[in-house]
Amino acid sequence: MPQFEATIKHIKDGVKNFTISAAVKNIEGWEATLEKVEVSGTKTIVKDLESLKHHLHAKEIDGEAVKKLIAKLGKETVTIAGRADGKTAEKIKSLGEALTEASSSTA
Repeated sequence: MPQFEATIKHIKDGVKNFTISAAVKNIEGWEATLEKVEVSGTKTIVKDLESLKHHLHAKEIDGEAVKKLIAKLGKETVTIAGRADGKTAEKIKSLGEALTEASSSTA
């Protein structure tokens, strides 16, 4: 899935360099992808992605809340990786790890 590589690249390049519109577009792509996945935990991630979009559209972005949400998404993503198969599981885990790393490196 090219969605994995694109997201991981954006995260590793630095989430602060991610424009709001690019982040929202990426989030919406993930929501669409996850709605087709029938793995326990994906609905929680979709809800958290929706919450992240709301935070990003706020007049004043609460950086701490966004950071906590990204950390939560990282943890949830790594967790569902254990329920996926093959290369997809590896990519999901890499994404979760990138999110977790981004949440600890953003200030």
